[in-house]
Amino acid sequence: MNQQDDKKMKERTKKTELILSYQVTGEAYIATDSSEWKHIVLIHFNRIQRGDITLNQLLSIMKHKGVIFSQHDSLVKYPVKECLEYIAKISDTTLEMKELV
Repeated sequence: MNQQDDKKMKERTKKTELILSYQVTGEAYIATDSSEWKHIVLIHFNRIQRGDITLNQLLSIMKHKGVIFSQHDSLVKYPVKECLEYIAKISDTTLEMKELV
């Protein structure tokens, strides 16, 4: 691995840590550890960004992966959407979701 690749990897790791530790409003609506569900959101960010999946589909994926919601899906959308917006901000990219909250 050359020095440039190492620098990119360190920057990516730093951004991932920022995202996973970011305090999202409404996190209490999700009973699973915040870093676990944020990691799932991070993994599926590009699919949301491209419009391949909707926010509701992302919530279904999260449930399938074992994420437990302590509130109704309609309320859980807000912290997940905020997390997606933060990922876009950190990534210096835009985010247009098919389905807004």
